[in-house]
Amino acid sequence: MLEVRGVTVDFHGLRAVDDASFRVDEGRIAGLIGPNGAGKTTLFNTVSGMIKPSAGSVRFEGRDLARLDPADRSRLGIGRTFQIVKPFGGLSVRDNVLVGALTRGQSVGEARRTAEATLERLDMARLADVRAASLPLALRKRLELARALATGPRLLLLDEIMGGLNPTEVNETLALIRALNAEGLTLLIIEHNMHAIMQIAETVLVLNQGRIIAQGPPAAVTRDPQVIAVYLGVPLEPA
Repeated sequence: MLEVRGVTVDFHGLRAVDDASFRVDEGRIAGLIGPNGAGKTTLFNTVSGMIKPSAGSVRFEGRDLARLDPADRSRLGIGRTFQIVKPFGGLSVRDNVLVGALTRGQSVGEARRTAEATLERLDMARLADVRAASLPLALRKRLELARALATGPRLLLLDEIMGGLNPTEVNETLALIRALNAEGLTLLIIEHNMHAIMQIAETVLVLNQGRIIAQGPPAAVTRDPQVIAVYLGVPLEPA
């Protein structure tokens, strides 16, 4: 479904992503992990169209996305959340989700029905009239997810959706991700909670200093010497 080929991103002499290549197959859950500053969000921004790569390409369902801006990619079926959630604080929960639904080109009436259905889907219907600014972090994160789902994605990019949550909230989010995937949604997830991502991801990509240093099933990735060195801060012994 998603294919990233040789993507490189340079910022004024700083290489944030270096020749990254990977694919995410339809119906799968992939995790993207790495230390702070590894380039994970930059890579997300490249997939979603917020940043144009210096080299390489991003393809979605076989289509090269080079000429498509973020709105075009959203309409094509790529949705995303952001690490720092910023709801429209003065609007209700319902109207925040309505904003996402309107990006699909629906009429206001259709968008309202989409927003209501999305809130039901995420067990947030009881909060529809609550001001978004009054929500605690866990519910602001869920609202961010609801707004992304209302755009009708087939591929959803989740950026630190479990960051700052307590163990109960993490488990609830994991159950929700599994349910969305069971409905056919494909997911690519940035996450620092290693225990959580290893529970749900079928494939894990490890990014360090802009380069993908390992990718594969969670069990294999956790045994990779380069991954162990990066996460434990231990230099690799010469071969």
